[in-house]
Amino acid sequence: MVIHDRLGIIVTIVAGAGAVAAVAGLVLPAILSVVRVYLRLTAGLAAVQVVIGIVLFANGSRPSQALHWIYGAATLLTLPFAMWVGSRLGRREQQLWLVGGAVATLLFAFRAIGTG
Repeated sequence: MVIHDRLGIIVTIVAGAGAVAAVAGLVLPAILSVVRVYLRLTAGLAAVQVVIGIVLFANGSRPSQALHWIYGAATLLTLPFAMWVGSRLGRREQQLWLVGGAVATLLFAFRAIGTG
């Protein structure tokens, strides 16, 4: 359980840095490609966190609140969904979806920690 808790904090910190970078990408479009790669890695880290949580659940460890499952799934799915939707839009709208997805991922990760 300790690894899941610590990785949850790391995911939240990484998501926070990604949200800040995504907002900076609105002002500095030159860094946007680096931000996209960083956010993909953030989504991958969240996926690792989910896999560890599922393994812990299979071994009998349960979250303190059932909402932890919802916030965990939201943390995992929000950023890839926002990137997918944004990829079908114009450049400015794509940037806005990227920022929204990054900020939502941060908020869901923070809330998942609170319900775990």
